[in-house]
Amino acid sequence: MKTTLLILLLTLAIKANASQARTCIYIAKVVEQVMELRQAGVGAKDVRYSFPDYPHNFEIYKSDVLLLRIINDAFQEPVHEAPTEKLQAVYKFDNKWFEDCLSKKLEL
Repeated sequence: MKTTLLILLLTLAIKANASQARTCIYIAKVVEQVMELRQAGVGAKDVRYSFPDYPHNFEIYKSDVLLLRIINDAFQEPVHEAPTEKLQAVYKFDNKWFEDCLSKKLEL
């Protein structure tokens, strides 16, 4: 009985972790696009309108609020001049959000 319960709990945990990982990968793609637009000098309002289907194409609680948090966070970062610095800024920003998501620091 205990073994069956343990197997069931492990299966549920694996499914939850896989679901969390898929969510984090999706969020990381959005974060990367937002920061690329930021580094290209696109305004915040235009960045928001670059994702017209965002709240509908993935079921995340308060998804529009999450997108606005990502945009706000991106606009706290400076726009870099050199292409390598832009790429580095995108990578660091994306990585930070992905790690926060995986460690469940984001309230999804």
